[in-house]
Amino acid sequence: MKIATFGLSIEPGKQKYTCESFEKLVKKFSPKKISPYVAEFIGEDFAKADAVIFDSSKKLDFIFIDLEKIENRQMKTADEKEKEFLKKITASLEKENLLCDQEFSEEEKNFIKNIMPVTFKPCIGVNEVSDMNSLIDAVLKKSQTLLFYTAGEKEVHAWEVKKGSTIVEAAGKIHTDLARGFIKGEVIDCKDLDSFFNLAEARARGFAKSVDRDYIMQEGNIIEIKFSV
Repeated sequence: MKIATFGLSIEPGKQKYTCESFEKLVKKFSPKKISPYVAEFIGEDFAKADAVIFDSSKKLDFIFIDLEKIENRQMKTADEKEKEFLKKITASLEKENLLCDQEFSEEEKNFIKNIMPVTFKPCIGVNEVSDMNSLIDAVLKKSQTLLFYTAGEKEVHAWEVKKGSTIVEAAGKIHTDLARGFIKGEVIDCKDLDSFFNLAEARARGFAKSVDRDYIMQEGNIIEIKFSV
């Protein structure tokens, strides 16, 4: 995930994120390789950002970026419906309401694509920057991004997927072949890690469940994919 910043003293670069589930997995499997979730901070490169963190005290300055974009679009479009929509979101932004916190119809979302507003991306205002881990955690929640894991003695790896994604979509995050040749998935909940010694015991005691391609991923799922290509 790429996170842009506005008005904050955050050096651009990649930052590792860890959580209790990941730490438990590492402790349980003592893997040869550890691959935690990594977020990348990219300064004010809003076009490439998946989410944005801004200084709460500079919220109006942040919103002004979108007000300028809307004003430019208003001068270009001849579509009366679009003009009315642009007036509506201008009024909303002037009241300091971020677009990411509002609901829009599909038609309105098409209008939004014409201006690519910054505040339509998941945005979080903060008063200070003290803990990068907490910032990344807040962004994951705001953007409705779930973390899932693959785990074993070779590697413990954290992966991201959007809330509501299927296990096939999650498998594709690991490797396209896993999604293309998906047969079955096996899922273990990180909440059950203290209840078994290893994966064999997890399966024997019923903590591992077999799922089909329509299974909806949950936060903290540990998955293994059976596939054929």
